Amino acid sequence: MIRNRNFQLIAAIVAVAIFTNVVSFTAEDARFSQSYPAAVCPAVNSGESSLISLASTKVPVRRSGVSTLEFKAAGNSRLAGGAQALIIDSKATTPISWQARSGVWAGAITCLSPITSQWFVGGSADVNSKGSLTLVNSGLGRALIGVTIFTENGEQGEQLIAVKANSLRRVPLSSLAPGSRALAIKVIPQTGRVNAFLVDERGRGLRALGGDSVNSIMEPARTLAIPAIPRIPGPSQSQIHILRILVPGDVGAELKAVVTSAQESFSPAGVDGEFIAPGRVIELPLTLLTSSPRFSLLLNADRPIVAAVYSRTLNNGKSDFTWSTPAPELKPSSFSITGTTPLLVFTGEEIAVDLEIFAPRRAPIKVELRGAGLTSYQVGNKARIVKILRTSRQTYGAALINSPSGSGYAPLSVGTSLIRSSVPQSDIRVLVP
Repeated sequence: MIRNRNFQLIAAIVAVAIFTNVVSFTAEDARFSQSYPAAVCPAVNSGESSLISLASTKVPVRRSGVSTLEFKAAGNSRLAGGAQALIIDSKATTPISWQARSGVWAGAITCLSPITSQWFVGGSADVNSKGSLTLVNSGLGRALIGVTIFTENGEQGEQLIAVKANSLRRVPLSSLAPGSRALAIKVIPQTGRVNAFLVDERGRGLRALGGDSVNSIMEPARTLAIPAIPRIPGPSQSQIHILRILVPGDVGAELKAVVTSAQESFSPAGVDGEFIAPGRVIELPLTLLTSSPRFSLLLNADRPIVAAVYSRTLNNGKSDFTWSTPAPELKPSSFSITGTTPLLVFTGEEIAVDLEIFAPRRAPIKVELRGAGLTSYQVGNKARIVKILRTSRQTYGAALINSPSGSGYAPLSVGTSLIRSSVPQSDIRVLVP
């Protein structure tokens, strides 16, 4: 009897020791590192300039196209761009890049970390086109990138473009689909850390017709929300808004559309209820009988779509155009807006957005926005960071920015997200089998 009890006691002690070791080993194995991938802001073409808004002068940055990969402090909270892309270790804060050709046009870009796919709806390749597609490889190895062009005549097929490590390659739109009037572009990296940037610039001879930086869409979706479409003050017949839309694949889609302003909401004639043929870029005029200075557009389709709205703008007597692109559903995030004084526009059925505005040597300003349909907030010229603390569901946001050179649009989409990766653990059994 005593032997049995002793045996049971020893067995229990051994079981507890084994269990403790297993639990300890499992906990030790479950180690992760967390980091934010660096965001990439575009380079500029000859004759253009850019200014990238940063959260502080200490944000680490480096440029593509140089031998060193070392990040250094920016030294300025609004950093001038150049002929090479800027790679920014901005952590959780998304930089905004402002591009311009002085006195001709201007545009805004939400800088993004390298992603797996990008769609661009905008640009043309006809005789008026001066635009370009820039492919940036911020990685350490050669990148191979698939670029597929869709036009009013259909899909043009994929082109494979190679980009050297830590460099960029600029391709004129007129060479991608010569003579085409309406473009949609799909960019799929096969290797490398790739970002693509599209500039739609137009001119007829020596006469400038304006331009814009076109923000990308990650994937086609059945629901797209375009939060902020600017409208020129004046009679409705003087307005020019064009919805450009593509249904990828072989099956068309029936389109439902709702226009929302601060005063009203309605379904636009000639867009709502239209059937969109597949594989071809379609343009539909948006005829709006509204006096609101801005509005949003919600698109629903029974097939995934990509779309954007082209709008003629007028700023300080300067004629320009803007491409308003879809924005993802808003979530807590942070944006660098130094020097841009954006008008933030939010759309949704029930809007409840809490903001915190940061400026140097000032206490943060807390802003609570409540409304339905469409609401906006003008950020002051001293602000450096806009932080979205809380937001209602199915709410979307964008920034409208003006300058003496023209008007720009940037979706409030998170440029870089926290990623987790497991940390390799040393194990003595590797050395002593």
